[in-house]
Amino acid sequence: MKYSYNWLKEISATEKSPKELAQLLMLHAFEVEGIEENENKLDGVVVGEILEISKHPNADKLQLVKVNIGKEILNIVCGANNISVGDKVPVATVGSILPGNFKIKESEIRGEKSYGMLCAEDELGLGTSHAGILLLEKESEIGQPISTVFDLDDAIIEIDILANRAHDALSHVGMGREIAALEGNSIDYDYDGLVLSRKKTDKLSVKIEDKTICTRYIGAVLEDIKVCDSPQWLKSRLQCCGIRPINNIVDATNYVMLEIGQPLHAFDFDKISNGKKAEIIIRKAKKDEEIIILDGTTKKLSNDDIVIANPKNALALAGIMGGLDTGVSDQTKNIVLEAATFDPASIRKTRMNLGISSDAALRFEKDIDPNIAEKAMVRVIEILEHIAEAKFVGSCDEYASKKNTWEIKLDLAYLDKLLGTKVPFGESKKILSLLGIKVSGSGNVIKAQIPTFRLDLATQEDLIEEIGRIYGYEKILPQAPLVSAKAAPINEKRVFTRAMKNILVGLGFSEIYNYSFYSQKDAAAAEIGTINHLELEAPMNPEQTLLRQSLIPNILKNVKENLKNFKELHIFEIGHIYLPTEKVLPTEKEILVGAMVVEKKSSKSDKQDLRYQSSFFDAKAVIDKMLSQLGIIDHYYDVHQNNPVESSKKIWHQTRSGEIKITGSGITIGYIGEISPFVLERFDVNARVVAFEFDMEKVREISEAEREYTPIRKHPIVTRDISLLAQKDVRIDEILMVIQSAGKDFVQDVDLFDAIDFADDTSSFAFHIILGAQERTLTGKEIDDVMLSITNKLEKDLNVKMRR
Repeated sequence: MKYSYNWLKEISATEKSPKELAQLLMLHAFEVEGIEENENKLDGVVVGEILEISKHPNADKLQLVKVNIGKEILNIVCGANNISVGDKVPVATVGSILPGNFKIKESEIRGEKSYGMLCAEDELGLGTSHAGILLLEKESEIGQPISTVFDLDDAIIEIDILANRAHDALSHVGMGREIAALEGNSIDYDYDGLVLSRKKTDKLSVKIEDKTICTRYIGAVLEDIKVCDSPQWLKSRLQCCGIRPINNIVDATNYVMLEIGQPLHAFDFDKISNGKKAEIIIRKAKKDEEIIILDGTTKKLSNDDIVIANPKNALALAGIMGGLDTGVSDQTKNIVLEAATFDPASIRKTRMNLGISSDAALRFEKDIDPNIAEKAMVRVIEILEHIAEAKFVGSCDEYASKKNTWEIKLDLAYLDKLLGTKVPFGESKKILSLLGIKVSGSGNVIKAQIPTFRLDLATQEDLIEEIGRIYGYEKILPQAPLVSAKAAPINEKRVFTRAMKNILVGLGFSEIYNYSFYSQKDAAAAEIGTINHLELEAPMNPEQTLLRQSLIPNILKNVKENLKNFKELHIFEIGHIYLPTEKVLPTEKEILVGAMVVEKKSSKSDKQDLRYQSSFFDAKAVIDKMLSQLGIIDHYYDVHQNNPVESSKKIWHQTRSGEIKITGSGITIGYIGEISPFVLERFDVNARVVAFEFDMEKVREISEAEREYTPIRKHPIVTRDISLLAQKDVRIDEILMVIQSAGKDFVQDVDLFDAIDFADDTSSFAFHIILGAQERTLTGKEIDDVMLSITNKLEKDLNVKMRR
């Protein structure tokens, strides 16, 4: 929130500069995000009163103006025609410097001396209007510096307020109380004196249909108001805090919200009443009920939303934004003021579902003390009686269950133990008192009566934290803890995940992080479906409504964005998916998904190879290297038998995908393949994408089981290559099985190193066959016999043609 330094200074009576104040708050209370000081101080520009206006003798469009600036009367030549005798205007005296480094000098214009300049809004840097001289309020003091009139000597201090302190610190009174306490003082603000008159009125009734959605509602009727521009002091305060002035009624409600922290709203009495009486009803919205709010948009509501209504229709979205048709306008004569407290969860849910953000909603959703509604109502009535000539008719206060103060017992010995230092009893009592907490009792245990505006204080640990930060953590001497030091247990799962990431980074991949959510549209596009997904009750936005059951949808979004800048990419993510169960919480699985897009550059002859355009074998090479570094070498590739890692098989290409299995056990640890072109089209990806997906728990278990000692081979091995032509229906794994069967124990390994698909539905394959024996060196004849046996069996069993 943006705070006015001058406003805080008035309340807290601090003498510190904005920078000193920021350092104090940073050390003891809140994080200060920045300070903005106005460099445009307009020194030498003062308030002047026009005494006389006459025509310039030598120019038809100029006037001679006599202006009283307090200490002297100046003659000034002016070209504006919107001024008259008695007007208060800004006068730039000789020697003053205006924005743009424009220095005011004594000058002669068409034979007449001019000793200054009457200024327009844009010339002072206070706006963009150049329609005429800026006319000040009649009450402005002659000779007063313009910097004082417009509060230009103020500074904006932006402070980050966390949710647990929003109920009191999102206000100048709350922040002023903090500052005063840090300096050992009490605030200069009659907070307890704000008591609402019990004067009733028959012009207003309030009914709360459900006490759980609205704990308190105060309505007050004010008549004979005059809607006009707010006085300059009020506009300056609002602008400093980032709020645009509208009119004196709306500005007064916003001012009190910034001052005390209670959002307020003003209804036009004549628009919401039957002419004699306004009936206010706080209720749940009807299903598909519609309302046009102040920003001009129409919102369709649900039964979870809260509305302020009359017997006919909804008037406002409770705690969020008023209705367009019931707000204050220039013709408004009578108003109903609202100060209320609504259910925080309901306000947040409505704000998120409807995509509305307002200062009121951000306060209500973090909970507000219902007792400050009365104080805010008293304060805004005071202001409107002064600036709008309003007449208070009466009020109606529905407050079923009053919130009272509560008591916390504080053990002083526990306080010293927890802080690690002894805080004097008198110091602790003073700190609590300065924070508005009444302290009683003596001895080792004291009683603290917590004011209702400190909703965050519930335990003695909370009080100890308050004492510690105000007392000053820097006063606590560092002390080594008296505990035995031992290393933390190794998290094998985390170590394995980190090793996997390092391997992939070493293979040229970049790690990405995505949210654990996606939309129903994403799930449908990826052929995952939405029936079995867990849906968030209050999603951050419509694109994050479901807990993910696959990492692939978000990966494809990453691919789409990266292809705008790169022709090739290699990315991966390791994260959790969430599978529904009959239990309260879902089953979580850690999954690795990688994606590759490889730019293919080749000669004309290469393009005849139908297999060439696919990156399948590029991904296969990556997987082989990755598993090899994890100690998993006994794996093979098979066609899809089951659904990949709890996701739909439809996400994969029908013929360019497969499972990764462990030899012997047949356990499936992952999947590899091109993403279906239909899926890619739905995600607007215009490139072939090959992906791989692994169940991290299975890979880790296999990796640990595969870690066996292998002695160095004593006898040499021999590598022979074969090349063959096979029909389209012959699978590579069938060829490998025949080679292994024919070569028996002499075949140590077989690697496919070349594959070409031809237009006549034949394919060319080339293999490295590694031959050897554990107990001796093979002779040349033995090697030739093995190779002959392999080629004969391939030709016989698979009807392939050997290329010799």
